[in-house]
Amino acid sequence: MNQHVRFSVPPRFMNDTELRAYFGLSERALNRLRCTPTFPRKDKLTNRTDRRAVDLYFDRRAGIVSSASGDIPVAAIDGEENFDD
Repeated sequence: MNQHVRFSVPPRFMNDTELRAYFGLSERALNRLRCTPTFPRKDKLTNRTDRRAVDLYFDRRAGIVSSASGDIPVAAIDGEENFDD
């Protein structure tokens, strides 16, 4: 029995090398993204970047809205019925 279990879940916080490999970015591309005001910053304590924040950044950039981000209302405002149209 194998006592060493490996999980395929990527780490939550990544250094630049891991971030580039995970997202398929070149060093130049990551440096350019870091210059934009909306790209997630490195955590000052760990000196790593939150992978989930970068996922959300790319989702928003691609027009994909995440319900976890609070961009989607839980319930829509009811409107007037128009069944006879």
